[in-house]
Amino acid sequence: MSSIGQILNPIFEVIAGLLAFYYGIVHNYAIAIAMLTVTVMIVLAPLTIKSTRSMLEMQRIQPEIKKIQAKYKNDKIAQQEAISQLFKENKVSPAGGCLPMLAQFPLLYVMYSVIRGLTNTVGAQHIASPKYISHTTLLYQNLIASHGQMQSLGINLTETATKVHGFTNALPYYLVIVVAVVLQYLQMAQITSKNPQAAAANPQAQMLQKYTPIIFAVIYISIPAGVNIYFIVSSLFRIGQQELMYRHDPVLKKHAQANAEARLAGTDTIDHIKPKKSSLKSLFSSLQGSNMRSRTKPQGNPGITDRNSSNNGNNKPNSNGQKRSGQARPRGQGKNNKRSR
Repeated sequence: MSSIGQILNPIFEVIAGLLAFYYGIVHNYAIAIAMLTVTVMIVLAPLTIKSTRSMLEMQRIQPEIKKIQAKYKNDKIAQQEAISQLFKENKVSPAGGCLPMLAQFPLLYVMYSVIRGLTNTVGAQHIASPKYISHTTLLYQNLIASHGQMQSLGINLTETATKVHGFTNALPYYLVIVVAVVLQYLQMAQITSKNPQAAAANPQAQMLQKYTPIIFAVIYISIPAGVNIYFIVSSLFRIGQQELMYRHDPVLKKHAQANAEARLAGTDTIDHIKPKKSSLKSLFSSLQGSNMRSRTKPQGNPGITDRNSSNNGNNKPNSNGQKRSGQARPRGQGKNNKRSR
């Protein structure tokens, strides 16, 4: 056994023990794996809920991120600061949405190792020698009697599709793979369908949705059918979990309603949480406006002030009894008047 296997051996024993417990109740390998999957999903529910919420929030603020990138396209430092501020105000972790997908790979390794261990054989005659479970369990005894095979749903859950001979024999295995891939795609499409404007503004999410099922299809072909049963049930669980979040999570429900109203009105989605970049934009606009006004102000002689800005000096009579106009006389006007006289 490798060093990683030795470290994870206690986890293997816990998972295998749960599988043996459920098999002792239902006497069916596929149903026992499904019950085990639901148990694992419930244990991981707090992590997946938090990660799913972060992923949904990340999609929601994608239009704002695009605006920031367009505004500061020539200033990468300001762009990163503005995006970081946007994440902070909306309490979004940019890496949080990746956790559900990343968590599948350790679980894949654990489930693969458990099934391989339970169907372990020794010697030239391939005598069954299940690992990780007690000899007194019904699962252990049945695996010994079946020579390490898990027959359920008309297939051996320990076999991979590529190792089954004959198209007719392999067809059920490939049907299981197709179901797993379709559910994987539906799980990801469910998120983007709730906010199509944000999904359209995020090409990375579109690429992830397009190619992730293909990547997993390659994985599903090379792993036992029992592990594919695990992924089918886990995808169904996550689809239901995400739908419940949209219906009962107050923040996500509010955003979903806003997105639906925006689609009906034919307008872009406007987030109810405005990042600080909006206040900065107004500040920059006011400063720019004041600079433009100062540039367009008419300039007179250095000693002459604009008497229109003061109420004390307006319309006071001069020494000749005439009222002052309150406006600075343009340069050269006095000389032209003297010459004309």
